[in-house]
Amino acid sequence: MPKALIRPTITVDMRQGNILEADQAVSVLLRPLDISSMRFTALCLPQKAKRRWSQLLAAQPGQTITVEWQAGFQADLMVQLTRLDISSPVHTRRFAVHALTPDEQQDAALHTVAEQVMALVSNLVLFLDAENCITYVSRSVTQYLGYEALALLGQSIFHLFDETQGRQLQQQLRSPQVQPHQTYPIQHHDGSVRLLEVTWSDLLDDPLVKSVIVVARDVTDTSQVQALLSSQHAFYEAILEDLPTQVAVLDARGRYLYVNPAAIRNPQIRTGILGLTDEEYCQWRGHDPAIAQQRRTHFQAAAQSRSKVSWSEVMYDKAGHSQYHQRHYLPTFDSSGELTRMIGYGQDETPRQRQLELQIRQTRILALSTQNAPLSDVLGEVQAALEHHYPQSYAELSLGGSAPAEVNVLGNHWIALQGEQGHPVGGLYLQGVFEPPQEVQRVLAYLAQVAGLVIERAQSLARLKRLAYEDPLTGLPNRAALSQKLTDHIALGRPWTVVVLNLARFRQINDRYGYLVGDEVLRQVAQRLLACLPPAGSAARLGSNTFALLLPLVTTASTLEALTSSLAQPLLVQQHALYVDIHVGVRPWLSGFSTAETLLQQAEHTMRRAQHLGQSVSHYDAQTYVVELTQDALETELHQAVEAQQLTLAFQPLVHPQTRRLHSMEVLLRWDHPQRGMISPSVFIVLAEQSSLILRLGRWVLHQACLEAARWPGGPLRINVNVSAHQVEQAEFAQEVEEILQLTGLPSGYLELEITEGVLMRANRTVTNVLNQLHALGVRLALDDYGTGYANLAYLKRFPLDVLKIDRSFVQGLGADVADQRDLAIVRSTIALAHELGLSVVAEGIERAEQLSLIAALGCDLAQGYLFSAALPLPQAQEWAIQGPDSPEL
Repeated sequence: MPKALIRPTITVDMRQGNILEADQAVSVLLRPLDISSMRFTALCLPQKAKRRWSQLLAAQPGQTITVEWQAGFQADLMVQLTRLDISSPVHTRRFAVHALTPDEQQDAALHTVAEQVMALVSNLVLFLDAENCITYVSRSVTQYLGYEALALLGQSIFHLFDETQGRQLQQQLRSPQVQPHQTYPIQHHDGSVRLLEVTWSDLLDDPLVKSVIVVARDVTDTSQVQALLSSQHAFYEAILEDLPTQVAVLDARGRYLYVNPAAIRNPQIRTGILGLTDEEYCQWRGHDPAIAQQRRTHFQAAAQSRSKVSWSEVMYDKAGHSQYHQRHYLPTFDSSGELTRMIGYGQDETPRQRQLELQIRQTRILALSTQNAPLSDVLGEVQAALEHHYPQSYAELSLGGSAPAEVNVLGNHWIALQGEQGHPVGGLYLQGVFEPPQEVQRVLAYLAQVAGLVIERAQSLARLKRLAYEDPLTGLPNRAALSQKLTDHIALGRPWTVVVLNLARFRQINDRYGYLVGDEVLRQVAQRLLACLPPAGSAARLGSNTFALLLPLVTTASTLEALTSSLAQPLLVQQHALYVDIHVGVRPWLSGFSTAETLLQQAEHTMRRAQHLGQSVSHYDAQTYVVELTQDALETELHQAVEAQQLTLAFQPLVHPQTRRLHSMEVLLRWDHPQRGMISPSVFIVLAEQSSLILRLGRWVLHQACLEAARWPGGPLRINVNVSAHQVEQAEFAQEVEEILQLTGLPSGYLELEITEGVLMRANRTVTNVLNQLHALGVRLALDDYGTGYANLAYLKRFPLDVLKIDRSFVQGLGADVADQRDLAIVRSTIALAHELGLSVVAEGIERAEQLSLIAALGCDLAQGYLFSAALPLPQAQEWAIQGPDSPEL
């Protein structure tokens, strides 16, 4: 081979592979070949042409590669091509050409082999000849396969493989290109199987090597790890598929790589989202673009902060329902700190959020109800809550009635509303909701419970308001209602007149014609009062036969004239023509500070003055009123009344409701003032309790009552005597009672002392001891006006009581539309509770026969009221006890 004296060059078109230019020295080397426009690969040996072209493409400036050329008539040349670092067109490269001498060729071959062997010295290395027999094996074969190196020399490599793998390997060895790595199971000398990853280099054509170099490395442990990882991957994927938590995996660009069923239930959508960004997904599914923008913002925040980011998200489905989600982004990074994945996870908060919204609505509804908002406003909130929960629906709430016919139509729902006692109060109708019926009924039941309670409360308040502010007999406002209206007028500063009138000799009508006639008289009087009122006037019933009017000041005279004329006409009741006389007290108010109750008291006082003077109409005189009602003067007069024996006892019967037979008499105190007439006990008892006079007065009443009861015609009489809290608070009170019983000769079992809840509220050790001592004496103890105070059930357990007296305020409402009155429930439950505790029950304030029938049916033990008799002086009471009640209703 000629030796090159200079460094010739060639220029190659790297796109086409053609030689564009060659120095004369190169042409001489390859003579007689004409290399002009000749492809580079045509110069190379066929079996190595592609490999050499690849090396040429990858060569960097200054890098040298060795190439075998076919040199015309000469032997094949081995040349070294060195890329020149010289500026040239983009698609062309210049290489310096150096033809190697035989010595240089041998050195290059040995260098190549040495480099390959040294690079792979840690692996198993074998040299194969053309017959695939092993000509060389590295010492690591013992470590890899357990064989001695000499034992394998001359052996075919295929005996290490099974027949199928051997054929596959043989085909690969015949391939002209370098094969990829292949993994084979190879039998170890000890019989175990090892996994070897095998690669080879075919150097059979290399005149110096003439071998196939086989390199193998043991990947048994790696394969096992990979198998384990694959198993773990399948395991974790199975967990994610069934996990109720929403999970999504995104790449560093925000494209979805994985979404589990909890996040997207529809498998087609779950598949379709893969490879999409949130912007593309929202556009595809028609979601609000702001959702994608919000997610992108949180994605970037998580990537920058390199920590978890959380936020709440609201979406809307096709039906308009709000969908609430709690979202989290958790970034993951590789060893170089680059973002590799974004783990998105979260939870559907829609059920909890919708339930929370219902609870908030419920709280608002109950708040409106407790604030006494109009019932229509409160029920409107119930409907609004339903329509908010189901945006495409229509809600309707009805009071009373039954389910509409449309309830059987698909998408329509109905639930009955019930009050606290289970009484039906209405219904809730929902239209246009196609969700599962059980879920809809659950929501309806949740709001129906609130609506039922609200309706029942409103109805109960309305009934209580009627009971509290309306007279059940006449339908007129009562004293409380009139007082409130008068307070409003005073606040406005308008001049008004308060008129109080009393029907004279009304008791005689009751005694002669009966209470039914008396009730009708009261109703007709009420109607005539209303007929005489001016447009702005008001009428009310203050008590048994007492009425009141509120009149504009300018119409007072004309209204009184019309009223007097109207009531002068006879009242036609049950074919009786009855005439009534009236006593009227007139209290005008022009201005200045005053209260409604004060004005009413002054008008009542003026009316009583008219009674006392025998006048039809009496006008208020401030000076006279102040003089007559001065507290100090009245208290002084009370002391004098005790000395002058102006105080007397009155007796009101208590009867058995079933038999109407007399059981006992309640002893009441009366003060018949020589100038003022009858003074109400509510006035002088209060005055007495403000001083020690109550103790003296109480002892006198107890002694006189026991004395009259002991000498009652026909034998001792059972009596009830009211005692003050001041008396019971005296440690010696029980001893005082015992002395009075001994002096009068009345058996202790015939005495019943009535105390109020106020006594029990103030009870200390002394009071408790006194009550226990009285009980030990055999004196019966009754709790008067039960239910008007705090009605603490602990009193019934703590103190030795024998009797409960139900206050008249609960009895008066009985007999009128009983099914709708709470009074009936209170009376019934009180009787039942008392009997369970071994207590007797007395119903006060019985005025009508239907009231008596009801309490008798309820098992009440005793009854007391005007139906039987008012409180009578001693002679009349004794006569009543002999003759019995004379009312036709009995």
